[in-house]
Amino acid sequence: MVTSFIMYSWIMNHAILTLVFLVSPAGLLQAQNIDFEHDGLTRRYRIHVPQDLEANAPLVLVLHGYGGNNNDMKNNYGWTELADQRGFVVAFPNGTRDPSNNRFWNVGYDFHQGLDVDDDGFLASLAVHLQDLHDLDPARAFVTGFSNGAEMCFQLACRESATFAAFAPITGMMLDTLFVNCAPLVIRPILSMNGTADDTTLFQGDMGNTGGWGAYRSIPETMDFWANLLQVPDMNRAYLPNTDPDDGSTVRLDVYSSGLNERMLKYYLVNGGGHDWPGQWGNMDVSATVEAWNFFDTVTGGQGVGGCEPQTVSLGDNAVDTTASRGNTIDLAGFCDPGEFGSDASTNTAFYEFVAPASGPYTISTCNQAAWDTRLSVHAGACAPENVVACLDDTVGCDVYTTTIEFTASAGSLYVIALGGFSITDYGPATMTISGDGFVCLGDLNGDRTVSGADLAIMLAYWNLPDADLNGDGNTSGADLTILLASWGACDA
Repeated sequence: MVTSFIMYSWIMNHAILTLVFLVSPAGLLQAQNIDFEHDGLTRRYRIHVPQDLEANAPLVLVLHGYGGNNNDMKNNYGWTELADQRGFVVAFPNGTRDPSNNRFWNVGYDFHQGLDVDDDGFLASLAVHLQDLHDLDPARAFVTGFSNGAEMCFQLACRESATFAAFAPITGMMLDTLFVNCAPLVIRPILSMNGTADDTTLFQGDMGNTGGWGAYRSIPETMDFWANLLQVPDMNRAYLPNTDPDDGSTVRLDVYSSGLNERMLKYYLVNGGGHDWPGQWGNMDVSATVEAWNFFDTVTGGQGVGGCEPQTVSLGDNAVDTTASRGNTIDLAGFCDPGEFGSDASTNTAFYEFVAPASGPYTISTCNQAAWDTRLSVHAGACAPENVVACLDDTVGCDVYTTTIEFTASAGSLYVIALGGFSITDYGPATMTISGDGFVCLGDLNGDRTVSGADLAIMLAYWNLPDADLNGDGNTSGADLTILLASWGACDA
């Protein structure tokens, strides 16, 4: 028995040591909660540090809601993936537990009166500590959060604005005690999202404290408060594309600014939205994660996402990836057929420059070459929607709602190809094939550059309909079948 126990112990210890050597220190660091001592308490946080991170990178703190935890925020809100794509460190602190054993941030709820937890100091100290530890930019620490975490954002904006450069509260409110006592040392930019049908954070406020959280003003009054405090009287209103008509909500964006300062307030009103984190559940027209990061980046001098900086593509197969274009939506309303599902938006859109080597018809295709629902449009000379010359959503015969588009080009002319997705969850790597150089391949109905049985099947499925018409008479018939059979085989390049 003693020998067996010794052997078992040796095996287990050896396995543990082997595991330690197989997992990198960075991997171990990011897989665990890390202790941080503050104000006599052992606080905890998780962190994600992208590989090959550039020096002086930004830091984002992401705060959970009441009763939530940092593991949920790390695993389910898309922050670690976005940090890898955009090059910033993201940390997920944990709140302490209240008498009901729920994790919380101490913003002064009615049922938390008498609790003495210094969350303001903890989060500010943690940000400074992480900046020193990971060589991060001291001028680019940001904080966002959901619900109770959003309310903590508002509180930090009032009390710890010297540490954080911008704030993005998602579906939160300001208790009246904070509202009447908010005096930030430095006035910082704010992004806020709220739903009109939220049954937890009431859009119309709750000054009578019927919900038990404490008295708080309406969301419009709260936004007016920040617009006045930021001194940003100029407001530009836009109604964002309804990219997911089935989610029961739409988004209005009010951007407040001023010609006298560089401050900004971005207010996303989700009409019909609930107590949600848009893009993860509830409203799917915008991603709160992407919008918050783009806001943080742009208000501190970054480029964000949304510009048109095309890469160059050429005839043949082009390997592309739209992941880094998350959040870049172009609205083609009035310029383009919205497609079968009725949306005018191209989401997560990346742009590509193409110079036509000869005059004639060209085909651009992601048909069966992307694992997500693609959209294509072609723009003459520049990426503006009004320059669109061709656009298409889904192509018959292509899997995963991928796309083939045709247009006629002039030799030497510049065209910008916009590759986007149907919804905010559609993005990623793809192969975009450009063919043409003046040749015509009439029978290629699915855009794979070969006239084959697949094209014949498409034609037969649309017999006596206009969808597979090749001779321009508005009907698919024997004349079109003759053209298809005459084109049988690989198309000439």
